[in-house]
Amino acid sequence: MVNITSPLRIGYVLFPAFTSIDVFGPLNVLNLVSMNYNMTLSLLSTDLQPVSVDRTIIGGIGGVGSGMGAVSASPNFTEFILPTHTFDNAPDIDVLFVPGGFGTRNINGTQPHVDWIRSRVEEGPKLDYLMSVCTGASLLARAGVLAGKNATTNKSAFNWVKSVENADKVNWIAKARWVVDGDIWTSSGVSAGTDMTLNWVEHLYGRNESERVRNLMEWNALNQTDDPFAEYFGLV
Repeated sequence: MVNITSPLRIGYVLFPAFTSIDVFGPLNVLNLVSMNYNMTLSLLSTDLQPVSVDRTIIGGIGGVGSGMGAVSASPNFTEFILPTHTFDNAPDIDVLFVPGGFGTRNINGTQPHVDWIRSRVEEGPKLDYLMSVCTGASLLARAGVLAGKNATTNKSAFNWVKSVENADKVNWIAKARWVVDGDIWTSSGVSAGTDMTLNWVEHLYGRNESERVRNLMEWNALNQTDDPFAEYFGLV
């Protein structure tokens, strides 16, 4: 359980072409929890410019895939989210979420994010929890903060994540909806991040609160071993 007298300070790392539900699924959970418990939210990026969702916007053209601006079939189907802080003026946070998405494959574009995660973990006040959704685990691996840890990630991108810098130092768990190793929580792909967050809420605030939120969301409960996608993608 947490100290409910002080706000739990949540931070989210944002980069172009993050996957929408990686951020908004867990945020839906946290929005509902924040009605009962004191929390703050910071959305962090390299600058305060709008960050594109699910695709990279270059010159007004919506690209997908590598995060490098490939032309989309729907160039005007675009969404943005506004950061609240830059990495340079980020406030103190207790919990850091890192989403995945096509943008994680833009190694050069996400290097500032990786560098900030590394410095925040190594030099900043100790985080209470470090969370990743989907291929967000690749940023944590590149930052070196998963070395010697158990972790999982999106099963369709599993082998790519295992190929990034420092990923060979991680014990990757193929069959798992999410994995907990101390204060580090990592989830499988996309919707799994919401399952992980609901169970993290149960860990912090108890089952009554997690079930209240789950019922309000009409979200069917899954557990850590509910992972048919590991077999589907030939990982087990």
